[in-house]
Amino acid sequence: MIVQEPDRHRVSVRPGPVTGSRAAGRGGLPEAGPKSHAAVILIALFTLGSGLVNLWSVIGPALHARIVLLRHIFPLEFIRLSRSVTLLTGFALIISSINIHKRKQRAFAAVSLLAAASVVFHLTKGLDYEEAALSASLLLLLWRSRRLFTVRSGAPEWTAAFIRLGVAALAATGYGIAGFWLLDPNQFGLNFTLADAARRTLLFLSLAGDPTIVPHTRYAQWFLDSLYLITAAAIADSGFALFRPVMYRLRTHPHECEMARRIVEEHGRSGLDYFKTWPDKSFFFSASSRAFLAYRVAGDFAVVLGDPVGPEEEIEALLRRFLSYCQDNDWRLGFHQVLPDFLPLYHKLGFRKLKIGDDAVVDLEQFSLEGKRAREFRNKVNQMERMGIRTQYYAPPLPEAVFEQLREISEEWLRLPGRRERQFTLGRFEPSYIRSTPVLLALDVNGRGLGFLTVIPSYRVGEATVDLMRRRADGPNGIIDYLFIELFLLKKAEGFRWFNLGMAPMSGFQEHEQASAQERAVHTFFQHLNFLFSYKGLRAFKAKFATRWEPRYEIYRNVLDLPRLGLALRKVSEIRG
Repeated sequence: MIVQEPDRHRVSVRPGPVTGSRAAGRGGLPEAGPKSHAAVILIALFTLGSGLVNLWSVIGPALHARIVLLRHIFPLEFIRLSRSVTLLTGFALIISSINIHKRKQRAFAAVSLLAAASVVFHLTKGLDYEEAALSASLLLLLWRSRRLFTVRSGAPEWTAAFIRLGVAALAATGYGIAGFWLLDPNQFGLNFTLADAARRTLLFLSLAGDPTIVPHTRYAQWFLDSLYLITAAAIADSGFALFRPVMYRLRTHPHECEMARRIVEEHGRSGLDYFKTWPDKSFFFSASSRAFLAYRVAGDFAVVLGDPVGPEEEIEALLRRFLSYCQDNDWRLGFHQVLPDFLPLYHKLGFRKLKIGDDAVVDLEQFSLEGKRAREFRNKVNQMERMGIRTQYYAPPLPEAVFEQLREISEEWLRLPGRRERQFTLGRFEPSYIRSTPVLLALDVNGRGLGFLTVIPSYRVGEATVDLMRRRADGPNGIIDYLFIELFLLKKAEGFRWFNLGMAPMSGFQEHEQASAQERAVHTFFQHLNFLFSYKGLRAFKAKFATRWEPRYEIYRNVLDLPRLGLALRKVSEIRG
């Protein structure tokens, strides 16, 4: 093996993006206590109950004496309008109760407005002062608890919302007109003209109804109910669009990237920490700026890469602040590939763990090409050397000719079935990264590159690790094994104690590990999908070298979060052009 200026310094990375300003990164309110949580549940139930009362007050019988008195004050059309508005506010209150439970700021404003409207229209539709008093009580309760509603929502996309609403209105109107016009006259005892069909459709879609329309069959009743259902669905769709989670955007703050890099240099504990300052991550700092975590949001799910980095005494406060920050943005939260070190802390904060694999670690002090146990490795090296293959180690900056060799190899590798670039937990073939990263390259007798490994820093004392492993499609079998053997020997000579080969996913449990029934069930399920994901093949490759296995975990809130966390991980790992 030819070594060109071996370099043990840690490779720098480009500044990465963050979300929001530094102040926002330190934001978030303290987590709500039990009393506040109970108060929010009570207000949500009160909102739901108020909505149901609105519906009942429209459906149920009105007091005749009150209606007679109202007709002396308001015209009949206004009373009917009040009934329709009360019905609409009832639907809206029921839907909004979900977002009241989520402590949405926008839900607080919407329900306050709906409650005030309900007070007015309960009185104008039937002098229902009992229901009006209930709505007034809800309004008072909301006002007294206004400080509890801290969760933000994404900015409504009004143009898209109006387009969707317009399309829905046209479709619903067309459906109603066609239904009234084409139905057999026996259904309602009437023969509708197009003008009649259009007028009746608008009345039913607005929930005003038409007392002159009496269904004579079950099908006719179902048709009328379907018109009400369409209106309710449109209200629900609008409500959920209004209260969607805050949209996540990446922003770049170079000074914060430098802060994160310094923290990693001082407190990093694994090779995964190297990727926490990359451009596909955002940062969240502790109040003192001595600790941080790196994360990405997909949809409404925030995925943190590994554990927070920083002094141990800062970690719990940082996690609590970030949990509150996610709650205020209506994001779910999970942690990917965490070490065992902070599992008790995650449990204390209400999270669960799922073992997702093991990092394969090689003891370099024991690694050697001598002796009976190393026969397979020795044979592999001898085989490659007989073919005229050698390795060369390049320290950055890489010569342009070497970079072009690596690019050709990478492009061939990416054309292999199932191969593609990813991010979040590993690097990609990006020129500025490759040119600034140490590389071990395998060359044939003519100097043609056959495969390579990119060497990155592990912030665990005495440990080395790699990132990209790529080979040519026509390269000899075992070329990657040969590269690893040569790299182990090189890093051993440089004084490293361990070499981390990265994680083997869903690789089972060791004898001493305590795993829940849920963890074992998930592992069994994925191991039965080996024909799709080749979990066993990856573990078998790393097991040839591994001296020990270190568990890695997924941290999540509840079992229903697991599918959403999996989808979020897929999204943050994909590279979109």
